[in-house]
Amino acid sequence: MMDEKEFHLFFTEVPETERLLFKHRVTDSAVIHEWCHRIDYGRILPLLAFSGTKVVADASLHQTLGGWKRHVGRISVVVHPSQRGKGLALALVKELIDIARDVGLEKLEAEFMGEQHAARRVFAELGFNELLCLPDYLKDMQALPHDYVLMGRQHHHG
Repeated sequence: MMDEKEFHLFFTEVPETERLLFKHRVTDSAVIHEWCHRIDYGRILPLLAFSGTKVVADASLHQTLGGWKRHVGRISVVVHPSQRGKGLALALVKELIDIARDVGLEKLEAEFMGEQHAARRVFAELGFNELLCLPDYLKDMQALPHDYVLMGRQHHHG
């Protein structure tokens, strides 16, 4: 079983602006508890990278079961600030792309804030293209605006 405390610690050490696009209040330990215990692997598949017992990266594949987006998966990735530039995101996202192909997802998407240049470069390297950029579409906790960028990738058969 995953250590909730480590997972919680990991998220509290990630810069606040980068947590904007998360769908959960990840710094709230009750939310993390719920998430660790009731995780539905059909909908969310998390891949964690550890350094010793410390969580240093989390990449997740989110699926919408049923509905008009059921063939589209969403990938999110977060790497601990001290572990960036080591190729962790690349390795984890690559793995999720393979898993997505195996489970029959045809398209993948990923959401970013405009200034997440390094993260967007990793996704571009793995075949994602920018689908959409909305200037000043997001607001952080300090009400400062950020660009919203959506990237996507299609599986090519064969």
